[in-house]
Amino acid sequence: MPDLLRFSVLTPDKTLLDVSNVSRVRLKLADGGWLSIYPRHAPLLGETLAGPLTYITEAGEETISLSESILQITRNEITLFSGGELTTSAPPTDAVDAAHFDRLARVLMVSLQALPAETQGALESEEERT
Repeated sequence: MPDLLRFSVLTPDKTLLDVSNVSRVRLKLADGGWLSIYPRHAPLLGETLAGPLTYITEAGEETISLSESILQITRNEITLFSGGELTTSAPPTDAVDAAHFDRLARVLMVSLQALPAETQGALESEEERT
């Protein structure tokens, strides 16, 4: 079984979200660039913009809206420290571009041997469908 992420959204007084077995999180950083986070991502501390955030579990893709947050990535754990509430929202309008980017990112991760080799077979079948 490949590594999976644990994803949490915390406020000073409560836990808004705590999800295990996450395969990817995608959010917008304060500089305006999108960041996709996969298992084994390098440690990172950053600031996010308010807006949509998408994560994928075995149950499928979920998109939420979140206020500005502080992002912390440690060994397969993603934590967002937020001052606001989260709401469920529609997928971002650039979902097609996001899917294309994510497919390219997975191919790169496999070629760099940052993802297990069996992922390559899944990537090839996904490319045949698109």
